[in-house]
Parts: sequence; C-alpha cells; structure tokens
Amino acid sequence: MKKLILCVALIAAISVPAAFSQLRFELGANVPVAAALLSGGELSEDTIPLIGSDIFVAVPNSSLLLQIDLGLLKIGAGVKVQSIMLMAYAAYPNVQAEIALGPLSIDASLGGYYMGFYAIGEGFGAMELDALIPEVSAWLALGKKKAFRIGGGAIGLLPTSFDLSEVPMILYGGMKIVLE
Repeated sequence: MKKLILCVALIAAISVPAAFSQLRFELGANVPVAAALLSGGELSEDTIPLIGSDIFVAVPNSSLLLQIDLGLLKIGAGVKVQSIMLMAYAAYPNVQAEIALGPLSIDASLGGYYMGFYAIGEGFGAMELDALIPEVSAWLALGKKKAFRIGGGAIGLLPTSFDLSEVPMILYGGMKIVLE
C-alpha cells in the first residue's frame, strides 16, 4: 500500500507541474560590445569598447527553464550557464520573464546569489555570491518556428544590498536558439 501511495504521489508531482508549464532550453552566444557604469540612475558617458576591429570574444551560454505561458507573457525559473572560452563554466539560478510581440521578444531576468562553477584542470566548486545578475534583452525571432533569434541587451552586477549608486554592466549583441 505504501508503494502505491508513493507511486501516485510521484506521478502527481511530475504531471501536475507539466500540465501547466513547459520546459524551455536556450543555447546561444553573446559578444560583449561595451562596458558601462550606471551611476545615480544615469549611464556614464565613459563606455569602454570591448570589440576591436579584428577580434572579438563570444561568450557561450545556455539556460534550462520551467516556464508558464500566459499568452503574451512567459514566466520561467531555472538555471543559466555562462562559459568563458569553453574552459570555465558558471551556473546560477535564474528567473526570467518574456513578452512576445510577434517576432520581437523582450526578456528580463534576474539570477545569481548562489553560483556553481567548473574550470578545466581546477574542478568543481560552489559559492555564495554577494550579488545578483540582472539582464534585459530584445530579440528578433526568425524562421517558421521562431526558434533562431538575434538581438542584444545588457547584463549587470547588482549588489544584494541594492546599492544602486554604481552598477557595472556589459552591453552585448548575440544570437540564440530557443526550444520550447
């Protein structure tokens, strides 16, 4: 009898969230274009260009979210992974909201606080990050299924004290494939 109750509870735990939500997988690469500082609610005039005339560094990233589709609005929670030169990886929890306006979508996400990492030759680790990672981006979906997207955005580093006097950010352009 206990096994039957456990099986029914397990089936309910798996099927109930799946009935109201769906998995979303994103795989992409962003190219940092400039670094800026948001100071006192205004963007600083001194931006640092991060892309040269003949060299750029793409930052591969991926995310796996369990999301709820509310029509124009999609809200999801999951994990996001950023990579540096495919040699070091950082993963952190992430909450994302997306507004879809035809082929144009606007994403806003907030992640961080905890971070797991892996570096080739160094191994695994985890740490509590005293910062949150906000990101805002706009994407243009291409193709029949609107899976391939090109766009750009900004990603920052926000202290958990929410001291908004100086917030560093990186502006980027990128592409991604979204599977829902």
